[in-house]
Amino acid sequence: MIRGPERLFDVLTDLGLDPRNAEDGVWVAVPSERRGSVAVQIVPSERTVAFRAFVMRAPDVSHEDVYRRLLRKNHDCGPWAFSLDGLGDVFAVATNPLSGVDADALDGLLGALSALVDEVFEGIVRTGFGVSPDVPLGPAPAAPGARPSLDQG
Repeated sequence: MIRGPERLFDVLTDLGLDPRNAEDGVWVAVPSERRGSVAVQIVPSERTVAFRAFVMRAPDVSHEDVYRRLLRKNHDCGPWAFSLDGLGDVFAVATNPLSGVDADALDGLLGALSALVDEVFEGIVRTGFGVSPDVPLGPAPAAPGARPSLDQG
């Protein structure tokens, strides 16, 4: 079981992620095949751990279609749920009891996030930004051996 920010930091490091401490929690970049990486804020409290992952900026067009698709997806995306901030930016969020978060659970939760983002990302970007199907989408190329950056997004 993870018992506080220090242990969380150690577990994330053991999982091969590069955690960064900040005033608003611990940040990691979770690898994503389609997006490149997903910036995740992890905030442990006395009894829970909250996760907030940036998925994409607010859509320029067809935002109702994007939001409708994500709301429908909320029915079957496990511990994660899609949400919007005040600007309409898309996030995935999850909250777990602190007592139930150990290295395996954290690995599974972040893996589920990566799979979820990979599943929806191309469709919501194409719909929300009017990107034609003939335009290839993919993450920005990374330097050989480079780790995902928290600065993407």
